[in-house]
Amino acid sequence: MSIAVLIDADNISPSAAGAIFRKACSIGEPIARRAYGMVKCFSSTGGWVQAQREFGIVARPQTSNVAHKNVSDIALVIDAMEFLYKSPCEGIFIVSSDSDFTALATKIREGGKLVYGMGNEKTPQSFRTACSRFFEIPKPAAPKSPKTLYTACPRCGGKLTTSRTKSNHPCRICPSCGGVSCKLSVLNKVFAADGLKKLLETAKLHQQRGCICPDCGSSMSLLKVTAGKIQVEIDVCGLCGAVWYDKNEFETLVPNDGLILPTVTSGKAYRREMVLTLTADLRSGHLKVLDTGSLQMVMKASYHVPQSDIAPIISTLTCQKVISSDKKTGRITVLLAGK
Repeated sequence: MSIAVLIDADNISPSAAGAIFRKACSIGEPIARRAYGMVKCFSSTGGWVQAQREFGIVARPQTSNVAHKNVSDIALVIDAMEFLYKSPCEGIFIVSSDSDFTALATKIREGGKLVYGMGNEKTPQSFRTACSRFFEIPKPAAPKSPKTLYTACPRCGGKLTTSRTKSNHPCRICPSCGGVSCKLSVLNKVFAADGLKKLLETAKLHQQRGCICPDCGSSMSLLKVTAGKIQVEIDVCGLCGAVWYDKNEFETLVPNDGLILPTVTSGKAYRREMVLTLTADLRSGHLKVLDTGSLQMVMKASYHVPQSDIAPIISTLTCQKVISSDKKTGRITVLLAGK
């Protein structure tokens, strides 16, 4: 069954995007994926940018010349009416906790199409009962305890092993890619106390997404540490204070005080952006490949990925459970978010 997913981005948090599309895909095929909200929702700090790329959502940003006008809701209703009377889709999926959509849900149902609703626990009963079926957005899971240590390398998926640095600090290393994980406290003799404090504060802002923390499983922040004339990119967890160094980065860090800059060079930033792009295209069906060989060819020919970056990007897609591949045939399966 084909459905149109219409999201009230002013009312729904972008953190619910995964749950929304898992439910939508369990009902049918989302042939349209649209989000409606004020322009700020789709800015670099608005929150919905990442969800757009990951789930193939088409933004419908709105502007209002007069304060407190529900222009986003009206735009959603207009598109819903077009899908009701002009589209071959069999159902319309409205994502909002706003009771104002009660009349819209009733009209769609009376028009002969199924109407699905999804919203938070606070959603009024009037909108719930007006829908053919209503689903609650699950509450976010409590953050995992920092005491839980993960055994997989966040960069290549290899097995992490316990070790110690040359200065006898406990750490974990990946024999496959040479990455190193250790606590922020290891840098006490490298940076002054105020430098470390600024580093952790910047990591909590999460201005540039890093890899998955090997200690607590949360998303780390990619930061640039300037020590003397040398700059090193490191991944810092603002939740538990763990630091991830790629191969040779730990040894390269000079034991001097330095400035912390939340910017990145093109290398790592490029790979992270390419992973996000491929994730969105694979899960939306825009990119269809049969095996790892064809994926490598498409990455090189259509996405212009340098040869040296192809293997690391595929490893990251596998590690982040975007794809899985058969070891014997190389056949690729695209996995939905949260699977």
